[in-house]
Amino acid sequence: MNAGLSWEELELVNEVVAGGTLSAAARRLNVDQTTAARRLARIEARLGAALFDRVERRLRPTPLLRDILPQLSAMAAVAEEAGNRLRRSREEAAGSVRVSSLGLVHGLILAPALGELAVAHPGIEVDLNIEDRSVSFEDREADLAVRLGRGPLDNATIRRLGRLAFALYQPAAGARSGCVVAYGQDYAEMPEMVALMALRPDARVMARSNSLDVLAEAAASTGADVMLPVLMGRADPRFAEVAGTRGAAFRDVYRLAHPERGKAPAVRAVARWIDATVSRRLDKS
Repeated sequence: MNAGLSWEELELVNEVVAGGTLSAAARRLNVDQTTAARRLARIEARLGAALFDRVERRLRPTPLLRDILPQLSAMAAVAEEAGNRLRRSREEAAGSVRVSSLGLVHGLILAPALGELAVAHPGIEVDLNIEDRSVSFEDREADLAVRLGRGPLDNATIRRLGRLAFALYQPAAGARSGCVVAYGQDYAEMPEMVALMALRPDARVMARSNSLDVLAEAAASTGADVMLPVLMGRADPRFAEVAGTRGAAFRDVYRLAHPERGKAPAVRAVARWIDATVSRRLDKS
């Protein structure tokens, strides 16, 4: 047989051998029967010999073709294995995935659960990037993000994971100042700041910051009251929750994904892990 035949042509011949008809070969190759017949006719014309005899409405290999059937079958097996390997490689969850969120989310929720992801997907490297601002998916600043509130969406896909509960906290030991620490004025309308002002309307604001970590340190050092996520407050032995204040404020938590990168197997795997991990730690209402 002419060595100039392409694998596409040899594949057609192999499928006709396997199925016994042009219609069966066409279905396997996802082409119409007329196209398959035309391709086979071109192959036979180039070879100057018939490859099949029609016997009882089926196509049977001629002696010319029967002589090379073992080699043709071997080539088909190699091609099938190569295709399977390519498919497995494409579907395998591997590579680097950048996740943007607050230090609270990374430190108290995602990082402690990384072992689960590593066992399930050892080929994935996760970049837990701390960002207080909303990243731009259009500029590819992140593959995934976990945010308190929806924020600027770009073209991101978004999923609500639950609610983060806040409570008022005081230093567990030492003198209390009667003051509070709070976000800056730009964040005065945040639910937790509205709740703080309602719970401590006459308290003096001793310090302001847009960082929860900074507010916690300021409160611990000054004896001031502070609104913290319950996850954060109960994990810090320096603070005691003020009775009756749990749930004074809630923030919705969303997981956002880059519209294109979100389709990659590794990003999908990390998104599923984030959804399960964060949802376990939040109020589901």
